[in-house]
This record gives sequence, structure tokens and C-alpha cells, in this order.
Amino acid sequence: MKLFTGLFLLAVGAALAWTAAADELKDQAVARLAASHDPVIPVAIGRIVVKQAGLKAFRQRIAEQGRRNALGPGWNLNAPEWQAAERKLAAAIDDLVATRLEGAWMQEGWAGVASAVLNAEEADEIGTHFSTDGGREQRIVVELLIVGETVLANYTFTDRLDYQVKGTEADVARLQEIWWSREPFRVRDFSAYPGAIRFAGENPGVKYTKSLAIQGIEVVTRRIDSTAVQAVTIAKAMDLDPFIEAYRQRTSGAN
Repeated sequence: MKLFTGLFLLAVGAALAWTAAADELKDQAVARLAASHDPVIPVAIGRIVVKQAGLKAFRQRIAEQGRRNALGPGWNLNAPEWQAAERKLAAAIDDLVATRLEGAWMQEGWAGVASAVLNAEEADEIGTHFSTDGGREQRIVVELLIVGETVLANYTFTDRLDYQVKGTEADVARLQEIWWSREPFRVRDFSAYPGAIRFAGENPGVKYTKSLAIQGIEVVTRRIDSTAVQAVTIAKAMDLDPFIEAYRQRTSGAN
């Protein structure tokens, strides 16, 4: 009986060790796959959405404060004090974006997506594919035309990203630079890359691409949306009294 128990415990221990080793291999493969993705497009989109959310809330509030304080028609976007207040807000939002949207959040989120649909061998296969010439090009297509276009449409169609909002011109230009550098309308011929053909037409490529088109996009939009809420909170909490008082002093002195 003692021999049986010892053998049983030995077998259980070996099984647990094998499982732990397999899990470690999967974690490594998934991490390598996730790290191959470039977050630059979601970050560029998010930066505009977050900044515009903060600016819109801020402009509505500062205009209302001007009416309440009877500052007159001169209290507008062209007033130096208004502009100074916006610069302070923009700096706070830039800090927020740096904290919340720059970094490894997308890769970490997409690692969770990959882990849910891929085993270690599949994650390793896609990660290896993305390191090839054809695979790198195919990854760009997935990030740009499947994830990027959908995320961009989500915000432009709901007016949360407006290319004409004053104060975000540089951010819009940066997004356009990133977007066009990836040649979205160029016809890409993958026929010379067997791995690319397999990725596009078979698993694990098909199921991974589908997961990015749904869960991967959700990772991106949840992060951007929650950060935009924080930007609005910052805009609503900002102390406007010093800027209003400075405007009063300047305009009263002019009179």
C-alpha cells in the first residue's frame, strides 16, 4: 500500500510538473506573439479621441463659466487667458495619455486574447510567421485594415473623433502620417509566401484574426473609452478661477 501511494504521488508530481512546463511554454509563445504587434495605430487614434473628449468638455464648461461671470463676447477661444487654460489642460491630458495609452497595455490585452484561442504550438507558429517578410507584411494588414479601420470608424461615425477640432491638429497629422506610411491601398501579393497563404486561409491564422477583429478591438476601445472618461473628469475638475480673474484684470485695465 505504501509503495502504491508513493508511486501515485510520484505520478501526480510528474503530471503537475509537465503541466507547469507546458503552461510556461505557452506563456512564452503567447508573449512573443503579442510583443510582435505594433500598438502605434491604436495609440494615435486614442490620443485624438481622449484629447478631443477633454477639450469638448472643457470648452463647454469654460464658456459657461464666462457667461456666469458676465465676461462678455471677448471671452472666447482667442482670449489669451482661455488659451492659457487650454494649454494647462492639454499638458494634463498629454500626461494622461502617456500613462494610460503608451506602454504595453495593448500587447498584454492581446496576449489574453491569444491565450484564450491558441495553444502553445499555434501561438509559436503565428509568432514565427510574423517574424518573416511575408508575415510582417500580413501583420501590418491585420493591424491596419482589420483592427485599425474598425476602431477608427467606431470613433469617427460617432463623432468622438473629428478631424476639424482645433487644438488636435498635430495629433491628427500624426495619425495620418502613420496611416499612410503603411500604404493602405497598395495591392499586396502574398502568393510568394506559403506561410502567408496558410495564415489567411487556415487555422490557427483564421481563428486568431477573428479573435483580434472582436476581442482584440474590444481591448483597444475599452482602454481608449476609459481614458477619455478620465480626460473629461480632468477637464471638469480644473480650476478656472485664476484664468477668469486674469481676463478680468486685463480687460478692465484696457477700459
